[in-house]
Amino acid sequence: MTATNPATAIEHSVLVVDDEQSIVNALRRELSTPPLGRYRYAVEGFTDPLAALDRAKEKEFEVVITDFRMPGMDGLAFLKELHAIQPECARLVLSGQTDMESLIHMINETHIYRFIPKPWSSYFLKSSLAQAVEFRRVAVENRRLARTLRLQGIDLPLDAINTVDQILVVDDDIGVAHAVARDLKHHTRLDDVFSALRSETQHHRAAELDVSRISVQVTDSPIHALKMMDDMTFSCVISDYLMPDMDGAKLLEAVAEKQPECALIMLSGEANMDNVVFALDLAHIHSFIAKPWVDFELRAAVAQALTRRRLELENAVLAEMCRARDLDIADD
Repeated sequence: MTATNPATAIEHSVLVVDDEQSIVNALRRELSTPPLGRYRYAVEGFTDPLAALDRAKEKEFEVVITDFRMPGMDGLAFLKELHAIQPECARLVLSGQTDMESLIHMINETHIYRFIPKPWSSYFLKSSLAQAVEFRRVAVENRRLARTLRLQGIDLPLDAINTVDQILVVDDDIGVAHAVARDLKHHTRLDDVFSALRSETQHHRAAELDVSRISVQVTDSPIHALKMMDDMTFSCVISDYLMPDMDGAKLLEAVAEKQPECALIMLSGEANMDNVVFALDLAHIHSFIAKPWVDFELRAAVAQALTRRRLELENAVLAEMCRARDLDIADD
């Protein structure tokens, strides 16, 4: 794949809200500092949530990044107000001290896409933002196509998309691969938090892992993984980065060629994160998770990847249904 040409790249609009000007400045710097990846951002920052809401009435933003704890109006109150103005804006929250009950309440109320811990890492910030931009695009398209069909009294068939997601974990340390598989199958208290994350389609389904709907396979060989894909369709492949036979970036690139609709996730303990993230971004890998991983963050990333994949598959079905009925599906 080729890199995005900075001279022709579309700038995606991002709203940043934090009561500390230094944080606003730091986020703006991060999002304009190489490696930039496939997206470019036009960032507007505010230390006053009310001023940010006034601006949102004038300009459409694709993503908002807001602090959770702010004086006067906290992140929860701000996002509820913003949702009333711009319901399709993807929401990311910065937090360094949020307690569990606040997390649950905030997600239920505002449909947050992802949390970014303070202090943040550059790779996680940029990866999360790129994923939020892409997720919003797919969800908006899903709603638009579904609306076109609903106006004709037509709904998406319930059996249009597969009901069981096959997940493949690849790591040259088979013990690590099995540990990932166990974490994907293990439910914890924090999963109740992420179960409230909504895909925000017309179906209002939660982005969560249902153990009855996933099947996890493991292998310690990238070569064997590619052979497995000749006989089985996978919804998601999770790969380590450093492996002796083939590195994870090359493996996932090959996976994308074999099964373009498969969601791709990278695990890595590689120290040079910027180089790894740049390679992953160019390959349109959905998510990058650092080793050692946090179990609930791993499950949340996989849940979001599977939800986006399902939306994309639905979009293809919806678009075909529209074309079969000679309905106009051009962007509004």
